[in-house]
Amino acid sequence: MTAENATPEQDGTILTNNGPWGGGGGGGGGGDNNPWGQRPSGGDNKGSGNGNNIDDMLRHAQERFRGRGNGGGRRGGTPGAIEPQKALLLGLVVLALFWLSSGFYRVNPGENAVLLTFGKWTSTRGEPGLGYHLPWPLQHAVKLDVAFDRRIEVGFRGESRSAVPQESLMLTGDENIIDIKFIVLWRVSDAGKYLFKIVEPEATLKKVAESAMREIVGRTQIQRALTEARGEIEVQTKELMQRILDEYEAGIIVNNVQLLQVDPPQQVVDAFNDVQRARADRERLRNEAETYRNDIVPRARGDAQKLLQDGEAYKESVTSRATGDAERFLSIYKAYAQSKDVTQKRIYIETMQEILTKSRKIIVGDDRGGVPVLPYMQLDGGKAAAPRQ
Repeated sequence: MTAENATPEQDGTILTNNGPWGGGGGGGGGGDNNPWGQRPSGGDNKGSGNGNNIDDMLRHAQERFRGRGNGGGRRGGTPGAIEPQKALLLGLVVLALFWLSSGFYRVNPGENAVLLTFGKWTSTRGEPGLGYHLPWPLQHAVKLDVAFDRRIEVGFRGESRSAVPQESLMLTGDENIIDIKFIVLWRVSDAGKYLFKIVEPEATLKKVAESAMREIVGRTQIQRALTEARGEIEVQTKELMQRILDEYEAGIIVNNVQLLQVDPPQQVVDAFNDVQRARADRERLRNEAETYRNDIVPRARGDAQKLLQDGEAYKESVTSRATGDAERFLSIYKAYAQSKDVTQKRIYIETMQEILTKSRKIIVGDDRGGVPVLPYMQLDGGKAAAPRQ
């Protein structure tokens, strides 16, 4: 093959012209402005030059489609020399788009998203939905569930409730030792404060719960702690825990404190049970005494009141009777003073009438001895006359 019949790929030479797309010139082509490049001069009788021209046209079309062109030929290089740089630039653009799209995040219901800028907490998002932040490492979001209740166990571990004496043994207000096992139900109220205001929030919450329980139990007598004061201990411990956590800005809400077990220490439980039985007997006897007192005292008070009322009634009766007798006597005396003879006879007659109505015998005679005594025969068959009232 001669130099005149060689294609541009075969002789390694790029022919240029003044066309707007560059391309081949010279070699007998003259001033052809073919936009796909200058055809090489000459050709063989087998049509190999036309086939190479078609290859060139396809290659240049692909380069134009990719935005490459053949301007590098004017610098004396090959058209494919700048292809790795363009590919690198395209790859960087794709990576940049992927990096920017990584800033989208979704907040589900019941979650808080904490936004960190260069590792520093800058804001908290609590509304559910789609959000955007600057891609990592400029910003990133930490999501935390704030809806469900969490649980902390104090004084025991697991379902078997294996004891932890250093947590459960506490001193009561009357200097007795008591064994308390309880749980704390809580949830996160502010994800930002929960994550960044305190170190190890769950461990801190457990220490706060234990400290608050010890303070409340230390103000309570052991007998009340074992019986009626359990509800008071739960409420007071919850309130004290919440005040301490608010001072720490922990972002935690205490929902409930539940006492699971309140017992004396295992080492003295038998002796303590004996004391409890003795106290129960004492309470029983005291209750029986109170019952007897509540029965006898009101009855005695009622009897005393009845005696007082009877005395008052008797006093009123005697006083009234004496007053009436005195008034009656005074009225008789006034009448006697006005007419003594009439009053004497009337009194005599009334007195004799009262006496004779009760007597069984009547003697009629003259008190001067002139008239003999006349016997009086009873006509009632010897039966005494019924006394007149």
